[in-house]
Amino acid sequence: MKRKTFYIIAAVWFLLVVIVVGGSFIPGVDENIKNEVRRYMVWIVGVGAVSLMLIRRMVKDDD
Repeated sequence: MKRKTFYIIAAVWFLLVVIVVGGSFIPGVDENIKNEVRRYMVWIVGVGAVSLMLIRRMVKDDD
């Protein structure tokens, strides 16, 4: 895997996290849904971070 591909994957994951966090603060959303999103946000960030660390090991450095 190339470094550019890794950065694209990381950017998409970060964008999804931002969308989910932003969605949990929209006033029109039910409070129960907001609480569920916030509860699972820790899992989303944790699993994503571990996945990115493992994927990063596969990146070939372009020297």
